[in-house]
Amino acid sequence: MYGRIGTAWNPQSGRFVHGLSMNLLGNTLGGRLEEGDYLEPTLKLNIVKPVADDPTKPWFQLVLTPSMFPTNGSFITAFSNNFTDKLRIELFQAYLETGNLVPDLRIWVGTRFYRSTDIHIADYFFFNDLSAQGFGAKYKGLDLAVLMKTGGPLDVINADDSTSSITRQRTVFVAQYVLPVQDKHSVTFMGQFHYLPAARATIGGEAAAPSDIGYVGGVKGRLDLGNGSFNELALRVGGGIANGAFNKSGTWDTQGLANEDGKFSGALGFEAVDHFLFNVNPMFTLNAYALFQSSKGAADGPRLLGTASNESSVFAAGVRTFVYFTDHFHLINELSYQTFKQEIPEGVDDPGMPGEVKFSIAPTLVPSGERSAWARPHLRFIYTLAVYNEAARNAGAAGLAVSPYIATFGPRTFGHYLGARAEWWF
Repeated sequence: MYGRIGTAWNPQSGRFVHGLSMNLLGNTLGGRLEEGDYLEPTLKLNIVKPVADDPTKPWFQLVLTPSMFPTNGSFITAFSNNFTDKLRIELFQAYLETGNLVPDLRIWVGTRFYRSTDIHIADYFFFNDLSAQGFGAKYKGLDLAVLMKTGGPLDVINADDSTSSITRQRTVFVAQYVLPVQDKHSVTFMGQFHYLPAARATIGGEAAAPSDIGYVGGVKGRLDLGNGSFNELALRVGGGIANGAFNKSGTWDTQGLANEDGKFSGALGFEAVDHFLFNVNPMFTLNAYALFQSSKGAADGPRLLGTASNESSVFAAGVRTFVYFTDHFHLINELSYQTFKQEIPEGVDDPGMPGEVKFSIAPTLVPSGERSAWARPHLRFIYTLAVYNEAARNAGAAGLAVSPYIATFGPRTFGHYLGARAEWWF
């Protein structure tokens, strides 16, 4: 069960900013303390329970996870929002899993979160987030899956130089292997193959868009530093329709434009992530990350006004500290930097690379009394100051992505957020 709910204002104007992202790309790269309301209850039914005294016995379980969130990014409650129009409910997980029909073998069928570790302070499951519908099997360190995934819109340039976006389903074949190193460390190897069938109105009919393929290779190392501390470093390269590596995108979220044949041959994407957490002493914890993503589509030539960017890259880094004044009172401080680059449309002045520095301070009450970055529930009181450079303020005029905060309040150097938030998981 995961959930967060709260409220927030701009202290200068008194206007509600609850759920209004201050980050440059409108997501959580650069920090998530300003996220809107969200509920994710999980129901796990043990049809045949694992036997603690005999872990080799077969077991079966059914997992269901719906999610609930407001479609306008504001309040989730019916008392503060229009319940019938604004609350959205989706199904994230519904799968049956069995283990030990053959010793050490697990098999699942359904739709599930198919991913591993995340940068919690940026709300990003990096490296191998392929949450989707399909089936898979895991035997010791080997993990195999076949998934059906609906990728992001594929952007194709038409004969009149306009852009069409087509959303299509693909099949993704995944193989991963976790290699233990000296018991507590590990190295994970990952490979993916994506197949996208031709888009046809009827079977055997003329193809409206051609079939295409993509491929991915990646490696992630994890160092266990003891006392709950760790460092993770991950590198991932994708090609073809699996070049997704921008704006927190997974490999299935194809970026850029297709070539003249409507394919993504030659398209590339690269992601590098370093994430670490260090429990310095019983009074202090440090959690930080750095992330770089870059994607290039298959099209040639300059970007035309009104078309998607064929080349995009983003860099974000952040650090959050936890000061444990008492068991029940923690002080969270967070500092982040983010910038991105996209192609400038032909004939438009280049404003430079948008950039933002953001600082948050959040006095936090912790009912559990646990001195840990992972202690929940949290009752937080949050103030955030964002500082935007000139390029970030003028990004919209150059055809670039615009921070939702700037889109709402207009071009400005400083942004302010003041609010309270509850967050929990169990």
